[in-house]
Amino acid sequence: MTLFFAQTAWLVPLYPLVASLLSLLWSPGLISRTGPRPCGYLNLTLVSVAFVHSSAALMALHSNSGAGAAALYKPLAFGWTWLETAGLKVGFDGLITEPALIAMTVITGLHVLVQIYAIGYLEMDWGWPRFFGSLSFFEAGLCALVLTDSLFFSYVILELLTLGTYLIVGTWYNQPLVVKGARDAFLTKRIGDLILLAGLIALLPITGTWNFHGLQAWAADQINNGNPLPQVLPLILLALIAGPMGKCAQIPLHLWLDEAMESPLPSTVLRNSVVVVGGAWVLLRLEPLIELSPLVQTVLVIVGGTTALVASLIALAQIDVKRALSFLVSSWLGLLFVAVGLGGISVADHLMLVYPLPMALMLMVIGAIVITNVTQDLTQLGGLWSKRPLMGLAFLTGAAGLMALPPFGGFAALRELMELTAESSHPVLLGSLVLLTNALISAGLIRVFGLIWGGRPSVFTTRSPEVLWLMALPTFVLMGLVLHLPQLMVINGVFALSPLPGWGPLAVPLLISTLLGGGLSAVFYLRPHPLAHLPAALGGLQDWLAHDMQTERFYHRTVVWLVVALARISAWSDDRLFEGFSGASGSAALEGARRLSFTTSGRTQAYALTLLLGVLLMAAWLLASAPSVPSELVRPFR
Repeated sequence: MTLFFAQTAWLVPLYPLVASLLSLLWSPGLISRTGPRPCGYLNLTLVSVAFVHSSAALMALHSNSGAGAAALYKPLAFGWTWLETAGLKVGFDGLITEPALIAMTVITGLHVLVQIYAIGYLEMDWGWPRFFGSLSFFEAGLCALVLTDSLFFSYVILELLTLGTYLIVGTWYNQPLVVKGARDAFLTKRIGDLILLAGLIALLPITGTWNFHGLQAWAADQINNGNPLPQVLPLILLALIAGPMGKCAQIPLHLWLDEAMESPLPSTVLRNSVVVVGGAWVLLRLEPLIELSPLVQTVLVIVGGTTALVASLIALAQIDVKRALSFLVSSWLGLLFVAVGLGGISVADHLMLVYPLPMALMLMVIGAIVITNVTQDLTQLGGLWSKRPLMGLAFLTGAAGLMALPPFGGFAALRELMELTAESSHPVLLGSLVLLTNALISAGLIRVFGLIWGGRPSVFTTRSPEVLWLMALPTFVLMGLVLHLPQLMVINGVFALSPLPGWGPLAVPLLISTLLGGGLSAVFYLRPHPLAHLPAALGGLQDWLAHDMQTERFYHRTVVWLVVALARISAWSDDRLFEGFSGASGSAALEGARRLSFTTSGRTQAYALTLLLGVLLMAAWLLASAPSVPSELVRPFR
């Protein structure tokens, strides 16, 4: 019976998909007398079923030795053909593996908590059908993404997630900033998706397959047999990593994530914890191909390292708490890109594994603060430790889970990354990058804590009541999960207990960087310090960082300007050249026809004379153009 749940794990994405489709009954008003609330309860019920099924399938792999061996060495496979024509076969091939079931359990479990949280957060909102339906659509896409073994269908699912982002960010579509955020998120992610599409189309003739395991076998065959690699392979791989770059908000496709903060906060919890990791999942599946190209590995290290450092610096200058955390998301995922570029697939796996729960916990805490204090401006908050200490402890728990602070999971994963950088060709540079980024992330998280819970109460925080139990319950459940995450990883053999989870070489400098960054930030922000605000001479630097290093203005002056200029040239050419030529030719033909019409007199003699003159002129032309015969060919007549 237990094996049945593992064999039918492909049903898990269908539960939230059905909930999303049923939400349409409430959205256009087909069901109006009940109000929107039953739609939320329906979605919560079906996503809970998905969580139970994925958890049962995961436990089946651990409790049933036969199923466990099959999952590890011969994964349960399923699939169906979507298109087969002219020698091209495209099908949805899926694999039920232990990592996929772990990912689905995390996705569905977080989704259940977010759905409960959203019922309390959006208690007075009437947009439940659109919002809850979009959340379930997100979950269905993510579960299908971790199950599919096809790069093509991974692209299709990423496109659907882009559409889901547009819909859910635009929930409150009557606000201009919301419309701008939804549009920018959609267009920015579409850029990466289109480049990814070009790459996977070009990849098929070379490898002959889109299946990840087939691509892995092809890459191994190239290495083992010493076959020469196609010269265009690095360009194709650069196109393939563009999609994950956009989904993970990496430079230069990073601006969409902070724009998407205009959506309701429960969707931010899901998007910033698991949706952004969808791109990292695809990137990890492409690792066997990436190892074939040192150029692509170098690009990943440069992009990830730059994003990790720059985004953590930008986060230190943000006054919107949601935007500050969004840039820290980009920074953490930048470290994951560095791990992939260095070939550390297991390190990248661990970074991705320890990330979702702490980030979701901190965002839930921030939502509980924002909804009761009616502001998300960090300069208008403060002094909440005496009023909301439990939420403060929950935020510190989530922050500790992402900082390199033992015994939490983030420390073990970052220490492995440090060990990986020590084995690279640039150990000092990359090791310093990880240490500096960790210090800045720690400083950014403690800064947010200090500006909200430290200092004196402001006008907005003088009265700060507790939230509904529907928001408090999932927050503290998630807090318990974050606290127990290191123990779960030790029990399952992910990290070794020596003497703390993940302790090993280079742990001391990593811990020092955490204490240094977090300690300095605590000194500046727990009790407001003058140095927390840069002096007037350096105020321009703080403003530059607060405006995302003027990246958006740079794009407007370069990329957008170029696109607009090309569009204007195209419009002028179309109007003056193509339409002008065709219009002038048509006008000339009409004018000629009009003038010829004047020669029509209706007299038969004139028509006959015209016909005769035409025949004579044609005969004269034929005689004049007849080829002359050479004289030597003319024989005299005898």
